[in-house]
Amino acid sequence: MEHDAVRAWQDLMTATPLNVRQAVSQVVKDGAETLTEEFYERMTRSERANRFLDQERVQTRLRASMRMWMTELFEVERDPLQAIRRQIEVGVVHARIRLPIDLIPAGIRILKRGIRRRIDFAPLDPSDRLLALVYVSDLLHLADGLMNQAYFHDAQNVVRNDEAYRLIAQKRSASFEKARQRAALSEWAEDLLMRFWSPHPPQSPGCLRESEFGIWLHNKGTILFGPSDELHSLLESVETMDQVLLPRLVEATTKDRQKIDAAVSAIKQLLDLIRFKLNELFDRVGSQDDGVDVETQLPDRRYLPAILANVMQTHQRSGRPCSLLLIEVQLPGFQGLPATGSRSRLLQVAVNTLVDCARTSDHLFRFDEQRFLMVAVECDRSRATQLANAISEELRNALQSGNLQGSWTPVQSTVAIGIAEFDRHPDYQYLIQRAETALAEASTHTRARIAYA
Repeated sequence: MEHDAVRAWQDLMTATPLNVRQAVSQVVKDGAETLTEEFYERMTRSERANRFLDQERVQTRLRASMRMWMTELFEVERDPLQAIRRQIEVGVVHARIRLPIDLIPAGIRILKRGIRRRIDFAPLDPSDRLLALVYVSDLLHLADGLMNQAYFHDAQNVVRNDEAYRLIAQKRSASFEKARQRAALSEWAEDLLMRFWSPHPPQSPGCLRESEFGIWLHNKGTILFGPSDELHSLLESVETMDQVLLPRLVEATTKDRQKIDAAVSAIKQLLDLIRFKLNELFDRVGSQDDGVDVETQLPDRRYLPAILANVMQTHQRSGRPCSLLLIEVQLPGFQGLPATGSRSRLLQVAVNTLVDCARTSDHLFRFDEQRFLMVAVECDRSRATQLANAISEELRNALQSGNLQGSWTPVQSTVAIGIAEFDRHPDYQYLIQRAETALAEASTHTRARIAYA
């Protein structure tokens, strides 16, 4: 990244006359204070940006840092490598504080407009003024690109660390945590009702959000369960309890018994719903595996995008071929078979055969009900065809020779294979769609059920 950036930086400096760069540098130095004011005034209008730009922080540190960054960026004699590393450092900081990525180019646009307005008044002739405008735009775009590259690289590390911690949390006893949080929720409910049925009920009940359960849910719970609609719904239920039902209960204490009973009944119903949603979330965590399909013990397609992206990137760099083989094993009555017995035996025979046919370097996934996806690395169309023929023959033999249905009756199976060779298109979904198209064509053949994208 640094090598390419240094070359781009030097090309820009070479293309821009020294007097133009000096004039722009002076414009930025003279206007740094005003440009900084304009930048933060515009950025603080954004509610999302404002979380990172409270007035004390802006006044004490960010204004000075912003002025220094601007003037250093446009310095005429600045060492390119030092300047590039500074942009990378800024991008890493943005990723570390989890600044929304769209705010970076938004800030660059504000600066660009401010600097370009001031260039109109710089002592330059019209042709040099045009060069100055292009120079400002190109240099800011270069800085923006470097910050974004650093941002994404560091953000990937952050995401990996977050996921690693979430997996560690999931490996701990989910059933123990589930029992503990259900007990905390029940304890809060019991304490609430006991206090309200006392001779002197409180005027401000303890919020569920501030209870042990509420604090756990908004902190460790969000890590354990991960972002999901179910978690969002549970958080909304807690908010409804605090903002709607508890105030209704406080108001009912000054009314008749009927209103108190109605308020208590509504709270009980919502508590039951919260318990139900909590059970669902814990059940989902407990049922999660390590990305392995339960029936076949093959990796499922959850991680297929990550694997394909890595394989395509590797082969793009090396220039070597690779291919996808989308394999469909069509079995009569398979859809109606239960998940145990004959269905499991059929699947296991097919999977064992595919594993035996695959090379140790290949990746094999269960794609859907009766289809499997093989990522054949360093494999061109010719070798993929040989592999497909071998797979087709071995699958038919294996499925026709076993005691699969509780008797020695052969299973009449049909195997179709679609082959797509990697054509350097960067989108993995495009490669998968080509393999699916080839498979659809192979399924219509009467004899050799192998087709190519």
